[in-house]
Amino acid sequence: MLKIISCELLKLKRSKIIPISIAGVLSTPLLMLLEALQTHFDKPELVFTLSDVYNSSVLYTMLLTNMMVYVAIAAFLFSREYTESTLKTILPIPISRTKLLLGKSCALLLWIVTLNIVTWAGIFIVCGIYHAIFTMEGYSLLVAIEWFQKFLLGGILMFLTTSPFVFVAGKTKGFVSPMIGSAVIVMGSAALANKEWGAIYPWTATFFLVQGKIESTGYPTAVSVGIILLLSAVGFFMTYHHFKKEDLK
Repeated sequence: MLKIISCELLKLKRSKIIPISIAGVLSTPLLMLLEALQTHFDKPELVFTLSDVYNSSVLYTMLLTNMMVYVAIAAFLFSREYTESTLKTILPIPISRTKLLLGKSCALLLWIVTLNIVTWAGIFIVCGIYHAIFTMEGYSLLVAIEWFQKFLLGGILMFLTTSPFVFVAGKTKGFVSPMIGSAVIVMGSAALANKEWGAIYPWTATFFLVQGKIESTGYPTAVSVGIILLLSAVGFFMTYHHFKKEDLK
């Protein structure tokens, strides 16, 4: 299994998607820096802390920029065997299709969590630059570590909600449909970010869970978690069912 995961990660590296995805998620720290600078010059009397910056960044990380990057990675991992016509070479290898799918899923999880950590570290660094020039209240490694746990949780939750896009990528044997679907999902997430119904919309529920705001919507945490797990299970099961029936062509 470790060899399969390593192989999938090497495929990502050779395809140049690793540096591209890192650049994509670093747009969130950049946006946070620009927002901090704008606040400093437009409203110099307004005091904000490192925790405030991390809190604001969760919206971009969970619902907007990072989500689309993760769907792109998922679509690439699970459709490249079709787009590059390498499925004929892979399927005859004496490795079960189940292990192959598990290897791809583990590689996806590892890279999503890694990119969330990159986002977390990027925010700490750009805030450090801001702090060195203008001074930021509450800038400390201890605060960053508190948010590190939330970014880890966010990465795991976002991985779970990519399963429908994984299925679409395998079913359509391409990259376009999952990306169009992610754009629609992101629009829905943004619309429900301040609505109570967001707690039962899987992609927005992840945001509420990381923010600790589920209870304020009136829905139990168990309901949101259950919906996310159900979505994930259905998506991965459909992917597995489709791939098990795939024939050499």
